[in-house]
Formats: sequence, C-alpha cells, structure tokens
Amino acid sequence: MTQKGDAARVLRRFFVAPAVLDREPVTFAPREAHHIARVLRLRAGTHIVVFDGAREAEAELVTTEGETVTARRLQTPCASRRPVEITLLQGLPRGPKMDRIVRMGTEVGLAVIAPVLTARALPDAGATRVERWRKIAQEAARQCGRGDVPEIRVPAPLEAALATMGPVDVFVVPWEEEARAIGEMIVGCAFTTAAVLIGPEGGLTANDVACARNAGGETVSLGPLILRTETAGAVTAAMLFYERLLRTGRD
Repeated sequence: MTQKGDAARVLRRFFVAPAVLDREPVTFAPREAHHIARVLRLRAGTHIVVFDGAREAEAELVTTEGETVTARRLQTPCASRRPVEITLLQGLPRGPKMDRIVRMGTEVGLAVIAPVLTARALPDAGATRVERWRKIAQEAARQCGRGDVPEIRVPAPLEAALATMGPVDVFVVPWEEEARAIGEMIVGCAFTTAAVLIGPEGGLTANDVACARNAGGETVSLGPLILRTETAGAVTAAMLFYERLLRTGRD
C-alpha cells in the first residue's frame, strides 16, 4: 500500500488486536501508540496500514497527541493470503536462538512455527518464552510488510507435533546422513502446503527421522555444508518458496 501521489512509498504498518481492527476509530495499544507518536513522530493525516495477524487495512491517523493514538480505516479489512503455507517444526535450541528462528521465519514467510522436543532438543520452554516469540513474530511481520503473523505454537514432543500437523503436500526433513538433494524432491512439484523438520544442536537422531518418515517425511540433503539449526529452517523454506513461486522455466 502506498500514499496517494507517491507510488514508490511504502506505508508503515502497525499491529492491533483483531477486535480493535473492527472498531471505529482504531485505538492503538500503549506500545504501538508510543512507537507512532514518540519514536516515529507521525502526525494526524498520515496514512498507515493496520493489521491484526490475519487481516489488514489502510488507515489514516486521527490523533497522535497525549496518551491516545487513533486512526480511521479507509477500507474494509481484507484477509492476507499466502499462496504457499509452510510449517516449520523446529527442534528447540539453546539460548536465544529460537528468537532468531522466529524472526527469520516470519521474514521468509512461514505460516506456522512449531517448536518440537526431539531427542537432542532443549527441555520444554515456559509460557513466558512462547509469549516472547509471539511478540517477536508480530514485530517482524510489521517490519517486513506482512499482513499476517505466523502462528507460534507451544513446544510439544515430536510425535504430538506430527500428529497435529495436519496433511501437507510436501514434508521435507533435512538430514546430514541423506545424499539425495532437496532439488530432486521438490523440482516441478506444485505444492501449496509444506512442512519442514529441523533438528536442534546436534541434529536429528535416527529415531527422530524414523518418526518423521512414519508421518510422510522425506529426508533430503541441503548440500555439502552443515548449517546451524537457526539457519537451516529459513534456508529450506526459501528453497521451497523459490521452487513454488519464483523459479522460471518450470515444466
């Protein structure tokens, strides 16, 4: 979306709760209000985009003074649609690595990020970390121009995560012991849903791989180099998006 008369200008985006997007005027929560009025110093009349994680609408700021920031919608909220839905099943890593995985996954375009407890994964994370990941996803979606926010699931054992994943057209399992390149699996494949399983530090065990294969997963190689756990998911997703949406000369 762009400001009238300036087709090259991209409008700034701000997150609101779903119920708020349906109200008139739209009133921003304190964090977003502070960002609009104090950090960016936007003024009344500025056109922006408001989104709730599933829908978005262009709006115009009405009040930016004091503690309250409001906007009026210029259009009916419309659903944000993805041509390809990719779920990342991520073996829970140590430290802040999951923060980076959520941020990069949001920027790449993942639909779902599901931390899983594989054999070598970190023990379960508490609710505080899950809420942190969801806030990171919201902020990353705002910054990269997404109209939706990926679903961030609560960590679950691998078997349980696979049972609730639902059917997908392609289920990719990068594994260092596999020789078949990912391109051999996905080239020319007209999928609309996909899943990727990435191991934590130390990778997937043979039992993890067997569990994934029982759920329809296919092991592939991403190349001769060993990628970090916080890199592998984004790289694999980018390959899938490229094959499905960007590569020219497909059969």
